[in-house]
Parts: sequence; structure tokens; C-alpha cells
Amino acid sequence: MQPALPPPGKEVDVDFMVFVERYATDLLKWDILTFFGHFPDFAGTTEQIAQRIGRSSQSLRPELGDLALRGILDRTRTEDQAQSIYYLTHQPALRRLILKFAENQ
Repeated sequence: MQPALPPPGKEVDVDFMVFVERYATDLLKWDILTFFGHFPDFAGTTEQIAQRIGRSSQSLRPELGDLALRGILDRTRTEDQAQSIYYLTHQPALRRLILKFAENQ
């Protein structure tokens, strides 16, 4: 699942290629990144995200946690502290790369 090579005469976006190699390391992370790239203002629990992308919440939980540790997602707790709510980082450089990643899907 490598991103398409640029047409002849176009420059390679090295930052984008590094982003893909660093963060889209498996199909599940690929799906998560694509989802948040298509819905950058979405914020939800593991269960809500799992339902939206058609995956089990058990398989998503460690991947969401990893992406939060890496700064791709931000995480807060629900009011009762029972669950995490994940949303896309507000860091402009990472947001740009995630949106570009989703555009190419």
C-alpha cells in the first residue's frame, strides 16, 4: 500500500513519504489515519471510532493509544473519566500530512 509515485517532473514530498512510513505501518493504522483525514473535526471514543470504520474496539484500542503517544491524535477523558475521547491533533504540519494522506485514498 505505498502511495502512488509522483508523475515525471513533479517533486517528491519527502515529509509525506516519511509520514507514511512512520505512522501508516499497518492496515489498521492506515484506516484510522484515513478516517481522521476525512473527518478532521471528529472526536469520539474507541467504540464510536470502531463503529465508524468497521473494526473491533479491541483491535483499535492499542492503535489509537499508539497514535496518541506519537502526537497524531490527542486524547481527553470523558466527564466521568470512564473512557478516552480521541481527536485529530491541532499541530498544523501533522494535520496537513494527515489530510494529504486521506486525499490520496
